[in-house]
Amino acid sequence: MNNGFRIDSEINRSLTLKLTKQLALNVVQEYEVDWSSIHFIQVSEHVTFRIESSEGEKFLLRIHPMSKSREEIESELKWLAFLRNKSFVVPEAILNRVGASVTDSSSGGGQKYYVSLLRWIEGERLDKRALTAESVQKMGALLAKLHEASDDFCPSKDFTRPIWGGESFQRDWEHLQVHYQHFISDEAFGLYTMAAAKVADHLKRLEPTGSNYGMIHADLHNRNVVFHEDEPFAIDFGRCGFGYHLYDMAQSIMGLLPLQREAFIEGYQQVRTMDENSIPILESFFIMSIIEAYSFHADIALEIEGLIEEQPYAQAILKAYLDGEPFMFQPNII
Repeated sequence: MNNGFRIDSEINRSLTLKLTKQLALNVVQEYEVDWSSIHFIQVSEHVTFRIESSEGEKFLLRIHPMSKSREEIESELKWLAFLRNKSFVVPEAILNRVGASVTDSSSGGGQKYYVSLLRWIEGERLDKRALTAESVQKMGALLAKLHEASDDFCPSKDFTRPIWGGESFQRDWEHLQVHYQHFISDEAFGLYTMAAAKVADHLKRLEPTGSNYGMIHADLHNRNVVFHEDEPFAIDFGRCGFGYHLYDMAQSIMGLLPLQREAFIEGYQQVRTMDENSIPILESFFIMSIIEAYSFHADIALEIEGLIEEQPYAQAILKAYLDGEPFMFQPNII
C-alpha cells in the first residue's frame, strides 16, 4: 500500500514538491560534493533528485518517507555494499560530512526526513517495446546472479528490511478492499477476492529454503534496469528485502510482453536452474504482484484513469488464473 509521500491530489503533489525541493537544497550542503545543479526526477515512495557536480560527477539524492526508519535505509545500503563486493555494478552510498550514510533533515514544519546520496549508475532505461530478446535474456541472467549472491549473504542482527510474503500481501489486500471502488466495479472485485484467496492459500503452503528464498530486489522491472554498452545494471533497491525468488521474478516480468517473459526466464535459467513446478508458483506471485500494484496506487486520484483503462487486461488474467489456464505467455490475453 502507498505509505510514501502524499501525491493523492494535485494540491498535495505540489506541496510535496515544494517541500522536498527545499529539503534537497538544504541537505546537499551536508555532503562534500561541489554540486552545480539539482534536477528533480520523480515523487513516488521516495522523492528523488539528480545532483551534478562541477567536475561532471552525478549522484542520486533520495528523500525517504517518514515511514522509513534509519535502520531500514542503512540495511539497504549494507546490501548494496555486499553486492559491490561481489563485483556487481550497483549504486554506492556517499557519506556525509560526519561520515554517516544516512542524513537527518527537517522540513519547515519540523518534520524529520531521512536522506541518502548515492553515486549515479550510468546507462539507458529501455521501454519494453525497445527491448530485444537478447537484452531481456540478460535481464533474466542478472536477476539469477543476484539470487546466487544472496545465497552467500549473512545479515547482521540489526539488519532490517521488509519481508515480502503472506503478511505483506494481506496488508496490501486489506488496503485494496478499502479503495477498490475508485476503479473496480463491485462485480469485478469478486474476481479479485477469489484470486486473492487462491494466492493466500498458495503462500501458506510454500516453505522457504536456501534455494528458493533470500534477499531479493523486489522491483527489478525494465525501468529499474539501465543498459550501458549492452550490459544491464540494477538500480533502485528501495524495495529490497526478504522473499521468494519467484516473487522477485514475477515483479520483473509483470511489465514485459509475453514473448519477452519467456526470454527473461531463458536468461535466468542460463545461470540458475528452476524447479519443474515453478510456473504455477510464479503465476500466483504474478497475481500477487498485480494486486500489490493496484493497492499501492488505489488512493492516488491522479492515477485512477489509467487504472480503469487497465481493468479489461487485469480481469482477463484473473479469470485465467482462477480457471487454471496459463496466461503469462499468452499473447491473446495482453
